[in-house]
Amino acid sequence: MPKHKEFGPALSQRLYTEIERDNQREAAGMHADDRTTCWTHQSWAEDCKDQHTGHRP
Repeated sequence: MPKHKEFGPALSQRLYTEIERDNQREAAGMHADDRTTCWTHQSWAEDCKDQHTGHRP
């Protein structure tokens, strides 16, 4: 199982796949602000952007 939260009802297969893809891209040098998912909140970045200080609009 990846380092993020366990896959479950609240984490759809599509979101799980995208989180993994973003993790790989970030490890390869992508800037964290370019993620489409939020690793911290286990959600789509757009859904929690107001919870991050200094996040781009």
